[in-house]
Amino acid sequence: MRLADVLDERVVVVGQSWPSFAATIQGLLEVLVRATRLPPDSVPATLEQVCRRERQSSTAMVDIGVSIPHARIDAIDGIACAMAVAPRAVYEFGFGLPISIVALVLSSTSLATEHLQFLSSLSLLLQSERCRSELRRALSAAQALAVLQSFDGQGGSLL
Repeated sequence: MRLADVLDERVVVVGQSWPSFAATIQGLLEVLVRATRLPPDSVPATLEQVCRRERQSSTAMVDIGVSIPHARIDAIDGIACAMAVAPRAVYEFGFGLPISIVALVLSSTSLATEHLQFLSSLSLLLQSERCRSELRRALSAAQALAVLQSFDGQGGSLL
């Protein structure tokens, strides 16, 4: 699967911040609904599932300011991703630690292997300090996508 198959300008939010992790996930779920990647009636259950999973084991990598919350859900057939980037913080983790890049990944329950492969590949991509720095400086969704594609081999395969 190509990164470009999952992300487009409709699901990338630049410069937005939310007061909490749950509010961030709610906002990104609404982005996916507007982009017709997620049925509106699945938002409450998906929000609860992502937050429950995050309580079990946080996906925040506070040392690099990245979080990749995720869940496998029945409401979609493939993989859906929404991303938020901000110069300072999309939300603050714990005692004010800034998380400036959040990629919410949702996958069909039937795609266990693909889900893990996508998460792993996205995590590796975001390990690049230069990639993160350029994402934080993006002024638009188009700029953020261009950064991701340049670090992913021009929209190459994540799976």
